[in-house]
Amino acid sequence: MPPARTSRMAWLKIYWVPGRLAWSVRNHGLLATFRRGFRRAAEARRERNLGIRTAGSIDAMTLKSGTECFGYQPIPYAAIEAALKSVQPSTNDVFVDLGCGMGRAVVLAGVGSFRRVIGVEISPELCIVARQNVAHVRRRLRTSAVDIVQADACDYSLPDDATVLLLFNPFDEPVVRRVLDNVRKSLERTPRTLTIIYATPRSRHDVLADVPWLRLHESLRITDEEWLRLGIYRSTKDVP
Repeated sequence: MPPARTSRMAWLKIYWVPGRLAWSVRNHGLLATFRRGFRRAAEARRERNLGIRTAGSIDAMTLKSGTECFGYQPIPYAAIEAALKSVQPSTNDVFVDLGCGMGRAVVLAGVGSFRRVIGVEISPELCIVARQNVAHVRRRLRTSAVDIVQADACDYSLPDDATVLLLFNPFDEPVVRRVLDNVRKSLERTPRTLTIIYATPRSRHDVLADVPWLRLHESLRITDEEWLRLGIYRSTKDVP
């Protein structure tokens, strides 16, 4: 019998963790399991250092965000940091994250060099968490113009001064195409070069590759994130 002071949840954790570890080794192999554990530990350390909470995943049904959304999963720190390094933003750039979730990318963009940072999220629950995370790092932000907007990406009108757009696997293909149509309208109103960071599983079709007014500027491969396709696209002068 376990000591009376030991909680039931603690004992469940004692038995659950080794079982989960054995399942991962059996299904993914020892090396992949080790890499996954190391990656999770590194991300947890980043969360603690920043003082934010963005880890974990939530399915679309729980969020009640619609069948066209894939639920919540944060972009890996290594991926967004590599993308922002590739973009090399200046203090004139405006960053927009469509489907920002709990605001991980918004926070990292806010402590960077952007003039303005906007996170757009349809889920009111995730918006609350994202705003809390932004508040926790407020003193570390290099811009005071960081906003979380609750809106449907299909209805959201991209600001005409936006220069960097992040799409991290937030919607299915029809929604992505509708979002791109809104982007095109913004570029028609205010011609400029727009950079799109597009991250999606390699198993899914790369919608942006079909868009005639976008060109792949750089394709990034993230170590230990082989499942992720990360492309840096830029608009051309031939926006129809």
